[in-house]
Amino acid sequence: MAHRFPTISIVGAGIVGGTLGAALRAKGYRVASVIGRTGPPAVALARALKCSRASTSVADLPAETEILLLTVPDHAVGEVAKQAAALKHLRFRKMFAVHCSGVHSAGVLAPLRKKGAAVASMHPIQTFPANLSSAALRGRLKGIYYGIDGEALSLRKAENLVVDLGGQAVEIPPELRAVYHATCVFASSYLMVLLNAISELARTLPLKASWTEVFGPLMTASMEQTIRLSAPRSLTGPIVRGDDATIDMHLRALSEHAPQFLPIYTVAGIEVARVARRGGQITDDDVKRLVMKFRQFIKTQPIRKVNS
Repeated sequence: MAHRFPTISIVGAGIVGGTLGAALRAKGYRVASVIGRTGPPAVALARALKCSRASTSVADLPAETEILLLTVPDHAVGEVAKQAAALKHLRFRKMFAVHCSGVHSAGVLAPLRKKGAAVASMHPIQTFPANLSSAALRGRLKGIYYGIDGEALSLRKAENLVVDLGGQAVEIPPELRAVYHATCVFASSYLMVLLNAISELARTLPLKASWTEVFGPLMTASMEQTIRLSAPRSLTGPIVRGDDATIDMHLRALSEHAPQFLPIYTVAGIEVARVARRGGQITDDDVKRLVMKFRQFIKTQPIRKVNS
């Protein structure tokens, strides 16, 4: 007899819900319903997943729902859990409810757990840009990690779901969930901010090639070195060398040509100094002197309108 996959309902008709739903359907799961904040996205996703039920109301979740997958924004997870827990027709003791928020633990699904459902968190450590095709988005799921948490039975269910998605699971203690999610933000948006700074600064230069061609080898080598060794062993630049004159020239140049990047430069410089001190390249006194230099320079800068 062929293995029967559970019946799934998806609340949240955005890119994450659509990508995970498509991957699970391809594996053999039947999608019983799609619930979205607005009608057109819910209908469109339901059609894509060969699902006959689309709605904007949690109350329309069907009784045959065995896995309730919540892919709504972080702030909405708890409210959706409350609405679903109030439904009398759902078979909670046979249900596994899992949300995909990075910052929340399984505890946010407490209303469903109190009704007898197994609950967990399952956050994909990946980004899903809107400009990619559905096939490309599904390709991004291959081999990625998911941050999960929950009680023992729920963890096993979450791990099974992750395996069916072609991923790997890493358990995150509930009390460290916010730290975990902040790490994800550093690995995505904050990394993007640094890359954007490089690209914008490069536009002030008379380059004959693209900024990625000119600075890409440096970025790639730095990242590879850090991954292979460590941040302290990979640091280079004027802070590690104690070259205050060069730092002063950087500050003056940024003040004149790109003042919007002075905050990033100074904050990142302080962090470079902290890492360098940890690696033994500079002393505590060096760090104090550098921090004082940055603070004094920022204080002298006029408040100006920065062009976007």
